[in-house]
Amino acid sequence: MKTSTSQHPSAVSLVEMLVTIGILGVLTAIAIPVISGVFNNSEEVVAGDHVEDLNRAVANFSHNCWKIPTAADNSVTTDELAVLRSIQWTFPASDVSAIKLGSPYFDPRYDPAPSSSSSEMRIRWNGRSFELLKKGTTGSGLSYRGKADYKSSPYSFAAGYRPAGP
Repeated sequence: MKTSTSQHPSAVSLVEMLVTIGILGVLTAIAIPVISGVFNNSEEVVAGDHVEDLNRAVANFSHNCWKIPTAADNSVTTDELAVLRSIQWTFPASDVSAIKLGSPYFDPRYDPAPSSSSSEMRIRWNGRSFELLKKGTTGSGLSYRGKADYKSSPYSFAAGYRPAGP
């Protein structure tokens, strides 16, 4: 009995290659929106952490200075800036009665721009704490751009500046 041993060349057919490319295309079409959603969610999580840091600074300022501005005006950002500048100000060592331990309560290099654009995240003062306005929501606040909001030198306070509260 004669057995035939035909050898086939080890190659990939055109059909196999097209099926593989098709499967990779479908997987890519599914993965890209999922990955971009993860990026958007991570950006919101980082912004939320930043807002928590601001609120922690507000709490520390309130404990040491007894008062923080509570008026909230959603049409302008003057209240957000008043609270922010209060927690950034360094109490002078020259006035011993004014020294408050822990000041500044927040990094004085943080200098965000006011914004009412719904295409970016914003930080708004609600009268008791800062809150995050996500993209697509209306309202004014301080623009959140992450590290781009931090300058190389501290915010320069006007002569005679006094923070709200003390």
